[in-house]
Amino acid sequence: MMNRLTPVQVVDGLHIKRDDLYAPFGAGEVNGGKLRQCMMLVESLNGAYDGLLSYCSIHSPQAPITAAAARAYGLPCRILYGGARPENISALPMPRLAMRYGAKISIAARSGRHAILHAKARELAEHENSFIVQYGINLVGHGDVLLEAVSAQVENIPDEIENLVMTCGSGITSSGVLIGLHRFGKKVKNVHLVATAPDRRAFIHDIISQYGADREFQYHDLFHRPGFSYEKPARASWGGIRLHPHYEAKTMLWFRGSALDPEKTLFWIVGAEPSH
Repeated sequence: MMNRLTPVQVVDGLHIKRDDLYAPFGAGEVNGGKLRQCMMLVESLNGAYDGLLSYCSIHSPQAPITAAAARAYGLPCRILYGGARPENISALPMPRLAMRYGAKISIAARSGRHAILHAKARELAEHENSFIVQYGINLVGHGDVLLEAVSAQVENIPDEIENLVMTCGSGITSSGVLIGLHRFGKKVKNVHLVATAPDRRAFIHDIISQYGADREFQYHDLFHRPGFSYEKPARASWGGIRLHPHYEAKTMLWFRGSALDPEKTLFWIVGAEPSH
């Protein structure tokens, strides 16, 4: 069942939401909250499209997530990259995993800019009757489905806790969690969003206000810090839980350097790096 609650574990004094344990395809495969969002999104399409199409960074797990969801629903999948060389496609883990799940890979443009790839995707999608899985997994036209995929997971976190810490990329998962706090009446004193992507604060406030859930949160911008690179992996773990090198590992390094008390904190893991 897609919306079965993933556990909250207390590990070395820290509460950890283990959404990485949503792993319907087995250990070591794609997993986590973004996969659940994509699966629920595809299910909501009710067979209206002949395939899935997505575009993203060659380091992004969105490609294999989309490919795995397409395979689960018996749909073809195409992934568009920009500014990549064919030899990189065959060497890097995320494109390789997407291809293992059956995706066709296309180098659609010399540039990896979002606007350029989106335009290419729209052309192909119209020709192929494919649904475009956009950056962060779509919200436009599917907000209730996607935010439900996240907000429902808030039900089993502590009713009262001082700090909630989570990675913020597209802002969609963060929005869903904030809506969930309101939905389930959770009393979290401080929400800390640790940003590994461009500023999404206005987007988040706009989304959560539509659900009557607007609130203040603290925003910690890693993305604009000197030397930060999305593509550069980090290594971090907590109590033997290895964290995703592009996302939660960077957030954990921030957390370890903060003054936050682990025993008064919940750390939200969106997903783990596939090992296959």
